[in-house]
Amino acid sequence: MPPTLLFSDVDGTLLDREGRYAMRPTELAQVRDRVTVILASSRTILELSRNQRDLGLDGPVVAENGAVIALPWDEATGDLGAHELIDDREWCVVAVGAPAQELRAEARAAAESLGTAFVDQHVAEPGVGRRYSLALRPAPGQAADSLDRLANTLRRGGRAVASGGTWLCVTGGADKGRGVRTVLDCLRRLGRPIGRVAAAGDGDNDVPLLLAAERRFVIGHDDGTWHPALRVLPRAECVPIPGVAGWREVIRQLAEPQEV
Repeated sequence: MPPTLLFSDVDGTLLDREGRYAMRPTELAQVRDRVTVILASSRTILELSRNQRDLGLDGPVVAENGAVIALPWDEATGDLGAHELIDDREWCVVAVGAPAQELRAEARAAAESLGTAFVDQHVAEPGVGRRYSLALRPAPGQAADSLDRLANTLRRGGRAVASGGTWLCVTGGADKGRGVRTVLDCLRRLGRPIGRVAAAGDGDNDVPLLLAAERRFVIGHDDGTWHPALRVLPRAECVPIPGVAGWREVIRQLAEPQEV
């Protein structure tokens, strides 16, 4: 039976606030024949590639809240997407959502009409390579909720807006769930075997991620609570241990021998 595919959020689940991972590469290697971890995050391909290196992982990634996916490049992937060199690795990059330039123009126009200011990650951290989403946060000195009206305006215009760690992530026609489905479609087109599909997340941008999976793991916060939008999902499995320890518990459960 093919390994279970675990599409996993990164921040607050697999990686804690101090930058510590839930498991070491040697630990993940021990379950590789039973669980394949696929990172699914608001982070960019470049950032997720670096996370993969840290963890000893390879394979696809779902980046920018599902607005773009990437698979390791080989001759078979040539018909799926663009051949790009990112983080000194060859990738097949498949755009899922609208380009960032289009989203940025809309966000700037809406912010101007509302009298709202924001920090754009593309300007603040250009090196991360964000191309199919926006990552915004309040301007210095502004309240944490100062972008609420802007977010609502963009949503009314058909854009998806969700939290992405310290940033507000804006995508056009994409979310993590669509990113997962795009990866699965690519794997099927390549003739790759697909086992059970699981997902793990802890925030509002993980609702579509969990809905795209058969097993839906909700990672708890340090205060012992789970995100209210996640805990009420059908078949949600609220992991009783919070944070990265809870992520380890997910791996333990998925790595257990399956009854046939």
